[in-house]
Amino acid sequence: MTKNKNDFFADKITFNYPGEVIGEEEIDEIDDFPGKEDFINFYITHNGGDFTYGAWFFPEDCYKVSRSGDPYITLGVFLPIPTEHNTGEFKEVTMEDIKDSIVEKYSDFEDFVLFHIPFALDVTDNPFWIDIQSGEIKYTDFEESHNPDDAITVASSFKEFCKRIENRKI
Repeated sequence: MTKNKNDFFADKITFNYPGEVIGEEEIDEIDDFPGKEDFINFYITHNGGDFTYGAWFFPEDCYKVSRSGDPYITLGVFLPIPTEHNTGEFKEVTMEDIKDSIVEKYSDFEDFVLFHIPFALDVTDNPFWIDIQSGEIKYTDFEESHNPDDAITVASSFKEFCKRIENRKI
């Protein structure tokens, strides 16, 4: 566990770093998108991780969260980027694993995943996505809908998403 105050989070957050260290070459395999430089900087420092004592994401003011009227979404984990060493008995669930399982479970997402990268999950395993065309962050709540058209935009960029994570509820 590491107490972390850095350029990414707005608050001191206890964050575990379970992912293997990666370099730009692993990230370069991901499609380009607006804001990718911030994404690269984050993932070189933290290749995934979970929030030991919880974390709450507060969508940008211009976006509305429909979920039960709460002004926040309880954040669970940042998904690691897969590495060639991520195999065996203690294999971590990666971005690619989540993408594959969503397409397998919800066939309507087959086209959606071509232009979106799942990078984080809420505490009930609903994904946050980077739209590689706009750089915006979207959220899908599978309790509400299984239609990819119902994904809501919650942040204008990866960096804005990170800056809106806090370690406590309001």
